[in-house]
Amino acid sequence: MLTLQGKYQVAQNKRLTIFAEPRARQSATLDLDIQALRSACDVGGGCCVVHVLTQHGPMLGTLTEKKPRKFSEWQFEGHLSFPPRE
Repeated sequence: MLTLQGKYQVAQNKRLTIFAEPRARQSATLDLDIQALRSACDVGGGCCVVHVLTQHGPMLGTLTEKKPRKFSEWQFEGHLSFPPRE
């Protein structure tokens, strides 16, 4: 399981999309997370299990790597859920 260092905003349907293309104002933490996601997805066949800090607290899920096509950007996307209570 990969633990991402940044804090991410999750949509109401608990879907997370991380755009991997360079953008203005992109933080160093996000760059490190993207490098880690690319490495983990290479090993995992295009997807990886992640632990993410969100506006709702810690969440778990599987992100799938979406490689760029003609007009779309490289991204990682998937649905998250809250970890089970222990």
